[in-house]
Amino acid sequence: MKAKWFGISGMLAVVLLLTMTPEWVGAQEYYRGEGGRRGPIQVTNDWRDEVKITMWTQDKERIGEYWTLNSGETAFLEYRDVRIKVRSSYKIKVGEDWGWTNLRDVGEFQNGVWYVNVRDIWRATHQDRGRRDGSRYDQQPDYLRP
Repeated sequence: MKAKWFGISGMLAVVLLLTMTPEWVGAQEYYRGEGGRRGPIQVTNDWRDEVKITMWTQDKERIGEYWTLNSGETAFLEYRDVRIKVRSSYKIKVGEDWGWTNLRDVGEFQNGVWYVNVRDIWRATHQDRGRRDGSRYDQQPDYLRP
């Protein structure tokens, strides 16, 4: 009876290991320590004009020069013809006079890809401007509002 119990529990352990391994391996691809989720970034210019986008790592190292998107254009950001992979702690900026913000504050991570809209970046970098009391008109980006 003891040998039969070890045989059944051993088979159960192997089945569990085989079914859990693909999910565990897949999760490792996008989550790498403190930097958070990592993946390519797709930016949609839902603004009325052409915009220039710049990005920095969490160590303030600039990635490339800049990317230009026309109004209504959606694109994956590339550097030297390769899609860049970014983390939630990376900084993103639109234009020259706007501030920068963390990607996690304006982006949405789905299926291994970061999705960002230019308007959300604008809201994040302009939320306290022009209000003396420091109150914010919009507490949440579009993708969190009902």
